[in-house]
Amino acid sequence: MSKILLAFLLCFNLAFAGEKGENNQTASLEPKNIVEATAQIQTLNGQIQILKLQQQDSNASNTSASNLSTLEKRKEKLLDKIPFLIMQIDVKQSDIDKFKARKNSAENKVARYEKSGNKKLFAQNAIELEQLRISEAYYTALIKLEELFKKGAKDSQIKDLIVAELLNLQTNLYLNIKDLKEFLGDDVATYSNEIALLELQKQTSEEILTYIKNNAALLSSSFILSELNLKNAIDLINEKVPVNTNKFNLGKTAIIIFIFLFFISLTRLLAKFTYWFISLFAKFEGSEDIKDQILDIVKRPISSILIIYALNICIRIGYYPVPMPINIANTFSIIYILAFAWLLLTMLDGYGLILIGKIAQKSGRKEVVNLILKIIYFIVLTIATLLVLSRLGFDISALIASLGIGGLAVAFAAKDIIANFFASVMLLFDNSFSQGDWIVCGDIEGTVVEIGLRKTTVRSFDNALIFVPNSKLVSDPIRNWTRRKIGRNIKLTIGLTYNSTIKQLQKCIDDIRNMLLDHPSISKPDNGGQFMAKDSRSRFKQNIVSIDDLAGYKSNLTVALDNLNDSSVDIVVNCFAKTTVGAEYVLVKQDIIFKIMQIVSENNLSFAFPSQSLYIENTNLPQDEILQKENL
Repeated sequence: MSKILLAFLLCFNLAFAGEKGENNQTASLEPKNIVEATAQIQTLNGQIQILKLQQQDSNASNTSASNLSTLEKRKEKLLDKIPFLIMQIDVKQSDIDKFKARKNSAENKVARYEKSGNKKLFAQNAIELEQLRISEAYYTALIKLEELFKKGAKDSQIKDLIVAELLNLQTNLYLNIKDLKEFLGDDVATYSNEIALLELQKQTSEEILTYIKNNAALLSSSFILSELNLKNAIDLINEKVPVNTNKFNLGKTAIIIFIFLFFISLTRLLAKFTYWFISLFAKFEGSEDIKDQILDIVKRPISSILIIYALNICIRIGYYPVPMPINIANTFSIIYILAFAWLLLTMLDGYGLILIGKIAQKSGRKEVVNLILKIIYFIVLTIATLLVLSRLGFDISALIASLGIGGLAVAFAAKDIIANFFASVMLLFDNSFSQGDWIVCGDIEGTVVEIGLRKTTVRSFDNALIFVPNSKLVSDPIRNWTRRKIGRNIKLTIGLTYNSTIKQLQKCIDDIRNMLLDHPSISKPDNGGQFMAKDSRSRFKQNIVSIDDLAGYKSNLTVALDNLNDSSVDIVVNCFAKTTVGAEYVLVKQDIIFKIMQIVSENNLSFAFPSQSLYIENTNLPQDEILQKENL
């Protein structure tokens, strides 16, 4: 609440700032009018040209560079004052008549001296005439701009006007100066200073108009100011409530208070509208609780944007009809960029996570959606940074181009980051594993938690969180235990004693095989342990690759006499449980072992264990020694 109050007080203090600018030109404001400002900028341009010529000399000192920077800053400050000074233009009809008479006189003299062939008088009057034409084009554009500012023009109207006037300066007047130089021929060097000043005047006029065109969005009126007849509203309030407007403008103050309170009241309404708009794309379960949480998430950035916009409108009203100073408008544009970036990131964290979560649930590729979300984060931050740098005066195109020069150094410094990023993209396209899969890569084993832009997070079985660079996962073999639909291997070796007969062994093998074939939890081709192609594409693909192995279906079943071991006759059992879940697999395996033990018992067989038999041949040793050796 305190922040809102401070913001309102700022608007209140500016309520009559524009009025003071209209009625009371302060002596401290330099220059005092647009003519002085233009002349000062023209002088600075001439000095800047001289310093740049000095810099081309290899012996130039660092002082000229420092002076050049100082002059550029002074020129920027003067350019910032141009929109305010435009609103102070007051041209009388008598001044216009005098200017037209002077221009007509110059045109007549130029025509007369051109016919007479008097190059000296022709050049003097032709140069003066071009100066008048440049001034006419320049100040005509400024007077038209003043009218647009008073009407609350939009940036498109400002740009259209300036483009038309610049076209006149850059084409017609340029050709006039060129024709003048050609007419003078060899005598052009005599008038080099006058022609240089003429070109400097043209350059300055073009520079000022171009500056206004480039900042048209900052100088244009807002939607509210352009749609409402603000001046009539202010005048009406001041007429109804008589107050000394030289000290306090009640009309502006009343409108500022109304607009500020109106926008503050929209916060909750706009948050609800945003929730409704997003809910069109995703249905939220647990309606009221989730709705309240989401509204709280986006309420702060939305309220901040509304307060910023309300401040912007109120300050524009405070300066009205003078345009808001460009430095203040530029500050607001930077704040807008940061506020909207904050809103987008907040919506991604709030609405976006729910919406994307729904998409991930349907698609089954959570890691792809997660990576897209991170890329969107990165794009939003990058665009916001570039826009802020642009508003701060940096040349974004030059900045991006400079990256090509230092790109090699950047590439070496960030090669690991770049390698890991492309590795993450490769992992997603290869579809080697997904979030939630149980994988083994080298000495790393666990469940995949998240696939990021640089690293993949794995939760090990002893509950440790392992961060694995994506480049390692791309270069090393990966064992994915989760990518199996049906079939987890059960392999047992049953060792029976050597006193077992062939008939008993054959009966035992057949009983075990029949038990496995009848077991509901053991995978067989006839009960879902085989991939069944449901479309023609899959059926044709079966002729190219093993679809069972590709999809993860196992149904092999083997029970056979395998080996005559030192201490046992071995029967091998190799089959697959239908389940791939660890806990269920252990129970199935336990049941199989119990049933095998029962079959061995029913066939009067015994499990063998490691043992040795000692055979004593014919000997003449006394009985006591024989017993003694047996005990050993």
